Amino acid sequence: MIYGNHLLKERAKKLEDMIRTEAVEFRDDGWKKYRMMQYAGANMEYTDSKGNIRVIETEPVLLDVFDEAIKPYILGKTPSLGSFRITEGEETLELIQNFNDNMLQLKIWNNREGRYRTISENEGLEEFKDINSFEELWEYMNKRNDEGVIYINELDIIGYDRTAQDAKFIYDYGNGESKEISESAISLFELFKDKYKDCS
Repeated sequence: MIYGNHLLKERAKKLEDMIRTEAVEFRDDGWKKYRMMQYAGANMEYTDSKGNIRVIETEPVLLDVFDEAIKPYILGKTPSLGSFRITEGEETLELIQNFNDNMLQLKIWNNREGRYRTISENEGLEEFKDINSFEELWEYMNKRNDEGVIYINELDIIGYDRTAQDAKFIYDYGNGESKEISESAISLFELFKDKYKDCS
């Protein structure tokens, strides 16, 4: 009987750990999709365990969803956490094209090598190729570099290399001409929103 109680407690502990892990993954997925919604002008919604749909447009709404979904799930009051979904918005394709241009043409100075490198090279990502749809963008942002960091996190801030030196950026037109960009760091948000090609 003692052995049976021990097994029961062990199974209960495993179940509790599994539920907590699911809750953490749910929260991570929500934050990642919320960030992508902001960067790429996408639409985001949450579907609860009963099939009710809620549009997510602001961080407070996302935090409310976390509160309303996670605790009842952990307490066993709901069968699932529900799920988040993001879809292309009205400006998404234009923002993706801007992201493509910046990823291909912006270069950052690398002190060790004494040359300008693409953002992908500098951040340890695979060689960048044009992204043509929101699905491709989502897939790209979820890839991992050699250190196991997903691209969306690796690209969060570009130019901060732990040396306390300001980064130097250029926009390379690809025809032998380039111009300096007066930024010491560039965020992922700016890679989507800013048209560095047109900056003077």
